[in-house]
Amino acid sequence: MYKRAVHFSTRFIGLPLLLLSLAGAHQVAAEKDLPPLQADKWLNWVGEPPTLETLKGRAVMLHFFVCEEPAKANWLGMIRFHREFVDRGLVILAVTPDSDSAVKALLERYPLPFVIGTGSAMAGSWGMGTYGQVLVDHQGEEVYRVGASNGVWNGKLRKSVNGSRPGGGAAYRQMTVSLEPLRGTKRAVAALAEGELAKALGYLEAIQAKEDGELGAQAKILADETHEHLVRVLKQIEELLAAGEAVLAQTALEALAKDLKRHSAGKPFLELVAKLKDDEEHQTELKAAKVYDNLVESFFRMGYGKNEKRFQSMTQDFPRTRSAEKMRNYWLGMLWK
Repeated sequence: MYKRAVHFSTRFIGLPLLLLSLAGAHQVAAEKDLPPLQADKWLNWVGEPPTLETLKGRAVMLHFFVCEEPAKANWLGMIRFHREFVDRGLVILAVTPDSDSAVKALLERYPLPFVIGTGSAMAGSWGMGTYGQVLVDHQGEEVYRVGASNGVWNGKLRKSVNGSRPGGGAAYRQMTVSLEPLRGTKRAVAALAEGELAKALGYLEAIQAKEDGELGAQAKILADETHEHLVRVLKQIEELLAAGEAVLAQTALEALAKDLKRHSAGKPFLELVAKLKDDEEHQTELKAAKVYDNLVESFFRMGYGKNEKRFQSMTQDFPRTRSAEKMRNYWLGMLWK
């Protein structure tokens, strides 16, 4: 009976989300100036801190929460939203005032795949309470908000992603600069914004080789900032690898190595790619992650009962992986009941 009930609730998970949305939800007139995105640290993310400007062209769902989320099942809907809409142009940013350590403890229990901002004061600046959700469309305009932990439903998300661009590797390389570019550095600044770091460095190095004065000085500043950016990104990738988040780390690493393969700045990325290729533990993590991903997809299609044995087999086949840990801690036994 329990398995049947779980299967039923999984198939109709959209219903409670719809009912929640009827209380406290409302359409929002388009706003010109939205508050900024802010967090002490962004987890499940590689690159510069996200901003509405750099995310323009993609729909953004802000999910306001605290680590004492009232019901474990609430995360199930968010995981499903991520899986269904991320490739259609949606970015989910979950933000909380809780600390980095508190969120990392949360991630030990819940395999949350979307971006999480810790130590965030955004709830106040966005006029939200402890819980709530805000949708921003691909043009950077707020279109919907609801004061409930899970109040957005599929119809709103489908509408919000219309016209959005899918996510790509540029996010791992994309870099913005605060200074006003001179005429000679505009191409380099544009390349940095597009995530073409090797091209940008080529422009900047050519300027430094033949220009003195203000233009040469600005080119050096931008080149130094780009190298510092790459150092920070490499550190983020190494942190993900240490946490067992092999897929995100590998995806970002490969994107950067490909872009920088003909530039000296790409050397540490290419070396790490080569090292991981021969790292049996890392390759096992990647294999386990692929199996895990397929099983979670199967769960959303067929429910728990038809997947329980496959979940158990996965943990036996890849016992010491992060994916097996996620399966044991969250999916096996339906821990959100």
